[in-house]
This record gives sequence, C-alpha cells and structure tokens, in this order.
Amino acid sequence: MIQNLTLRYAIVASLIIGFMFTLSFGMYGYTYYEIYLKSVPVYGTVEEVDLDKGTTTISYSTDDATFTSKIHFIDSGLKQGDRTTVYYKVDDPKRSFIYEQAFILLFFFGIGIAFIILSIILMFIKTFKEKKVIKKVNKKRRVK
Repeated sequence: MIQNLTLRYAIVASLIIGFMFTLSFGMYGYTYYEIYLKSVPVYGTVEEVDLDKGTTTISYSTDDATFTSKIHFIDSGLKQGDRTTVYYKVDDPKRSFIYEQAFILLFFFGIGIAFIILSIILMFIKTFKEKKVIKKVNKKRRVK
C-alpha cells in the first residue's frame, strides 16, 4: 500500500510539474494563438536545420515579399528542402510559426493538464484512505 508521506510527495510533485508545464507552455503558446487569430497559412520551405544551434530556418512568401524566419525548433521529420505549413500574421508578416511548433506546445500543455488531473485524483485517494482509517479506528474504539 502507498504510504501517506509518499502520497503527499506525489501530490505536491504532480501539482508543481503540472503548473510549470501548463503555465510555461500555455503562455508561450498564447503568442502563437494571437498570431493564429489573424493569420494566413502558406507553404514554407525549410532552408537549413542547424543541430548545433538548435534552429531551423524557413522561408515563406506573402503577397508582398519573401521572409526568412529562424526558429528555435528542431523536428527530426523536417529536412532541408521540405515544405511545411507556415502561419504568419497579416498585420506583421515577420511574426510566424509552423504547424509542428504549435502541435508540440499543445502536446506539452496537455501533459501539464494531465499532471494537474493526476494530483487531483491522488488528493481524492488520500482523503478516501484517511476516511477509511478513521472509520477503522472508530470501530475499534466502540468495541472496547
């Protein structure tokens, strides 16, 4: 059986990890959401994948000009010359993101939510366990 102290540590750890993931990836992802609200999807071309610096350079064309964006993102599925979907902001075409970036952020945001849900479930288990122990103690007291 899980000890109470271990259960408390699991609750605290999952809450901390959940809030860290949810806040950090949620806030970072919100900037993409702002771009997405006023965005236009176009195809972009992967120009360079720099594993040493951890960057990917993508070029995409709007109606007015061609832009090159260096993003701090490495995806093993993207190789030089590949095409990917780029979402750029209509008001400011230099602000953009690629679909794969948004998907990864959403994935880690979901992991944060899962950890928070896990901590809530563990809290219910802990309170159920404590109520069960209290009932056993009360039954023993009545017998004497």
